[in-house]
Amino acid sequence: GFINKEKVLRVGKAVDVTNNAADKVTDYVKENELDKKAKSMADEFGDAMKSVGKSLEDTFSNIVGKK
Repeated sequence: GFINKEKVLRVGKAVDVTNNAADKVTDYVKENELDKKAKSMADEFGDAMKSVGKSLEDTFSNIVGKK
């Protein structure tokens, strides 16, 4: 099957943006030394964002893998 290169790039970009956002949240919290409760929330949020990025990647790999 024909795979649209544009779509591949867009999903990769979405994953990158998601991971960057997660890293920025974590960095912001570390830089500002927010209290532990806020830090743990930010860590959970960052992890959740990364897992969303990961499942986007996995889903997309499955779709691309199937021809």
